[in-house]
Parts: sequence; C-alpha cells; structure tokens
Amino acid sequence: MKVVSKLTLAFLAGTSVVLAANGYVRVRREVSLFESDRARTHRLIGRALGASVSAVWQTDGQARALGLILDANADERTVLLRWTSAEGADRPHVPQSTLEPIATGGALTVTVPAEHGDPTRYTYVPVSVNGRRAGWIELSESLAIERAYVRQSIVNTALTTTLLALVCGLLSTLLGVWLVGRPMSGIIAKARKVGRGDFSGPLALTRNDELAELAREMNAMCDRLVEAHSRVASETSARLLALEQLRHADRLMTVGKLASGIAHELGTPLNVIGARAAMIAERETTPEEAVDYARVIVDSCERVTQVIRQLLDFARRREPEKAPCALGEVAARTIELLMPLAVKRDIALTLSSSSEAVTVLADASQLQQVLTNLIVNAMQASAAATEVQVSVAVERVTPPVGHAGADDRCAVLRVLDAGAGIAPEHVSHVFEPFFTTKDVGEGTGLGLAVAYGLVQEHGGWITVQSEVGKGSEFAMCLPLLSPP
Repeated sequence: MKVVSKLTLAFLAGTSVVLAANGYVRVRREVSLFESDRARTHRLIGRALGASVSAVWQTDGQARALGLILDANADERTVLLRWTSAEGADRPHVPQSTLEPIATGGALTVTVPAEHGDPTRYTYVPVSVNGRRAGWIELSESLAIERAYVRQSIVNTALTTTLLALVCGLLSTLLGVWLVGRPMSGIIAKARKVGRGDFSGPLALTRNDELAELAREMNAMCDRLVEAHSRVASETSARLLALEQLRHADRLMTVGKLASGIAHELGTPLNVIGARAAMIAERETTPEEAVDYARVIVDSCERVTQVIRQLLDFARRREPEKAPCALGEVAARTIELLMPLAVKRDIALTLSSSSEAVTVLADASQLQQVLTNLIVNAMQASAAATEVQVSVAVERVTPPVGHAGADDRCAVLRVLDAGAGIAPEHVSHVFEPFFTTKDVGEGTGLGLAVAYGLVQEHGGWITVQSEVGKGSEFAMCLPLLSPP
C-alpha cells in the first residue's frame, strides 16, 4: 500500500472515530435534555393544574374541579391527563405505596415498559383539599415521540459524520497526491534510474519542503556519484594497466632467467652451422657432402628458430583471451620451454597427466606464465640431481575460506619439488607482493603474487604445502569447462 493511501486511511479512520464519538456524546446529551425537558413540562403542567383543581374543589366542589382536568385534557394532544385516587376505579398505574411519600407541591416521574409497543412516561402530582390529600393528577405520555426523535438524531448524526469523513478523506487524498504522491513518484523514478547507473536528468521540485530538499540532495548525490564513477574508472584503468605492466615485467624477468639455459641450447646448433658453412666456403667438401652439409645447416637453423620463437611467444605482450584449452598441453609446452634451464641445473623435469581430458576456459599464455613461475621457483629451491614433478589431474577439492562455491571437481595442476622447503611462519606470506625467501638477486617477490592474481581472475586458487628440508607442493585449481 502506498504512503498516500496509508495516510488517507489513517486520517479517515481517526476522523471517523472522533466524529462518531462526538455524535454519540451529542445524541446522548440531546436525549437527556429532551427527557429532562419533557419531565419538567409534565411537572409544570401538573403543578399548575393541581393548584387550580385544589382551588376550584374548595370553592365549587369536586365535580367542577375534575371538569378542569377533562377540559385540560381536551386541549393537550401529546400528554394525557387523568385524575387518580386511592379509592374508586381511577387507580394509578403504579403502586400506591410509591405515591404516598410525595409531598404536596412535589411530583414523581416514572417510566413503565409495555408488553407491546413503546413504554409510557407517567408523572404524578398530588392534590390536597383543605389540608387533606384527595388524589393525584396523572400525566402520561408515550415514548414513541422520544424514540422517533432519538432515531432521527442518530440518523442525522450518522449522515453528518459520514459526510464529514468523506470530505476529509477526499481532501486528504487530494492533498496527499499533490503534496506527497506526485513528488514521491518522481523521487522513486529517479532512484530507479540511479539504480540502473543512469545519473542524468536532475529531479526538479518547485517547492520548499522536505521532499524538495530530498530531491536536491539526490541531485547532489548523483553529481558526486558521476564524479566518483569517473574517478574510479580512471583509477581502475590505471591500476589494470599497472597490473598488466607488472605481469609483463615478471614475464620478461623469467625470460632473463631462461637466457642462460637457452644460450647453451642455441650454442650447439650455431657451432654446427658455423663449422659446416666454413667447410663449404673453403671447398673442403665434395658436391655430395656440400648438399648434406646444407641440409644439416637448414635443420640447425630450424632448431634455433624454434627456440627463439618460443621465447618470443612467451615474452610477447598481448591482451588476455580466454578460450577452451587443454591443461596438459599447456604444461607440456611450458616444460619444453624450461627444459634447457633444467638441464643446466641438472634437474629432472617430469610431467604426468591424467588419462581424462582436463579442459579449462582460460588464457593459455597466462596459465603458461603461472606454471613457469611455479616451475622456476621449484628448480631454484632444488639441489642438483633432484627432480621437479608436474602433474595434471581432475580432483574433487574444497575451496579455501572466502572463495565462493561448494566442493566440486576441479582441474588441478601440481608442481612438487624436493628442495629446502618453506618455514611455517613464511607459508602464509608467500603470495604477498615483494615477499621472498630467496637470496638477493634471485627474486623480487612478485612472481607468486602475479601468479595468484592470474589464477584468481580465472575463478581458481593456488594452495601451498611445504615442510622444511623435504620440499614444497604448489597446487593450481581451476574450474573445469562444462561440456556443451
């Protein structure tokens, strides 16, 4: 129910209660005044007639005195006059014992109910002749007139109350719509636009009340939101650019680490190319040998080209593009890229992949960057003649605290080494930017932080388990790509 309707109903209910109470009190007061007025009229008529009857009785006799009552009764249309006495047939309608205590000059008014029809009001005025009570003048009046008056008063009061309530309700509705309903409709429409992100079109209320002040505050709020939105968009763009630059710098740093191992990988084919080319140039070969040497040179050049292309692909900066990719193939390409560095360090780099297809929706180059960081860290933590194991599988895992989602099957890529391990007090900080346990010159503390952020953007997480002296295991968990 709207505010205007609530206010109207509340005002109408309150007005109706007040008017009804006032009507009830007024009807009761008028009925009481009517009853007291009729009773007073009865007494006045009775006393005046009683004094005349007493005087005529003493001077002209009983018959002439009672004739006065008959004459008065003929002139009165609503009140019936009758002579009553303790003896004879003209007995009163109430017990005589009730009338005996009435003093001369007094009067008694009683209401006697009827079996059928309306009750009757009786008033008895005593009449004394020569100091002795001769009887009572009885004045009787049906309450039908009084009841008709009461009904008419109730009807009039009800009509007046209803009319006033309707008028008040109509006025409150019109005022509510004009003062509250229309301004609130504009404010609600403006709030809905703000909820949709549309801050245009200021709300104008040409008034000077609280709702107009609220409209002005909403307009000011929208202006501040536009400024804040623009500022947040600019800051977000700058932050994303800085984050991408940071990730690219980490990728280039990794390329620098690979350079020494790849230099040896390139040295052998370059030596072969140089030696064979020199022999051909000095004509130390037969034509058949020259052809064979040319083929060797071509093969060596292809090998060099392949290694350099791998480095360029890894180091090239490009926009992230998520697409279905096989996690095992990404791991295989990464291991192939890092193999020269592993050979130089005398570390065995192995890959075990599940027979089940492990497909995720991700940017393959970003996953390769994450895996490269994890494998390079594992090799740096490992001694010579040890092994770094990489595995890809589908497992049911429990998300960490704060990560949305329930237990489900995920793609899990693990990197296990048998290195020095991480101290327990350092495990919770390994993904913090610029935190590192490596020696000076070996790391900046950005690799794992960048890797953690990239995995989070893919809807996954990285966990670490480590024991000092026994090695570490990093697990990258990603949502599986649902089959179409």
